Amino acid sequence: MRISVVIPAYRARDVLELCLLSLARQSLEAQHSSEVIVVDDGSADGTDRMVAGLPSGLDLRYVYAPRSAASGRARARNLGLARAAGDLVVLLDADQVVAPTFLAEHARAHAGDDGAVVVGRRFQLGDGPVDRERLRYEFSFEALPPVVRGDEREPVLEAFDCELADLETAWHYLWACNASVRRRHLVAAGGFDEAFVGWGLEDSELGYRLTRRGLRLRYAPEAGAYHLHREPVSTARHREWRRNLAYFAGKHDDLVVALQRAFEPAIAPAGPGPGRHECALRFELAARVLAGRHRAAPVG
Repeated sequence: MRISVVIPAYRARDVLELCLLSLARQSLEAQHSSEVIVVDDGSADGTDRMVAGLPSGLDLRYVYAPRSAASGRARARNLGLARAAGDLVVLLDADQVVAPTFLAEHARAHAGDDGAVVVGRRFQLGDGPVDRERLRYEFSFEALPPVVRGDEREPVLEAFDCELADLETAWHYLWACNASVRRRHLVAAGGFDEAFVGWGLEDSELGYRLTRRGLRLRYAPEAGAYHLHREPVSTARHREWRRNLAYFAGKHDDLVVALQRAFEPAIAPAGPGPGRHECALRFELAARVLAGRHRAAPVG
């Protein structure tokens, strides 16, 4: 299996360097190979020079896309997908670092299942220094800040005591910061919808289309990624999320899409409200009522 890792990047030079260093240390079985495609979405922070100065050993292609009104993660990922030669596409964000087994675990999760959309676990790292020099020579958890939060999808799976594919809202949890799918399925689905500009939901909308084509989401906790930083949702990002949700709901005549508004109290920057966990439970419960599964309430 040939694996193509597609990473969009915008003004992310420092974290992208750590991401690429971790990808350079992947341990793949002999029958697998990998390439990494970085799509620079118009950065002017020296990302190009950083990529050019990386140590050898990584099959890396750098694509620069000049900044325009059409710029965004959906367009950048499509540019990477158009250049991908692999059978399997792994979607990753620039601010993630991964252990040496990361790509092998994604490949393993697809073995014998041609119709899987695999999402890996995401850990949130806390504030603190990163030992960049150490990471240049080895992957070490000691070089990273401590983990402060686990994957936000796991409490939902535990509450409903089910696999990811059994959630009515499974498609919403295709987060392109750590996911993989066969390239031919992405191409057949038309890739990402580039009308999603700004922050939020372009990956969930792809998940919606892929599941409607018969693919099933699979959660692979062994394929972990470590998120180096996370900024609070700003007023501008909240506004972009609302605009993207309106577009998403207008594109698909399905009430469950509009039910994603359940997350707004956790996203809105106005002040403390319900957390994402509580919002996710409400979202799944409402979707189950809509689907006639109203008796399938959370366990416990």
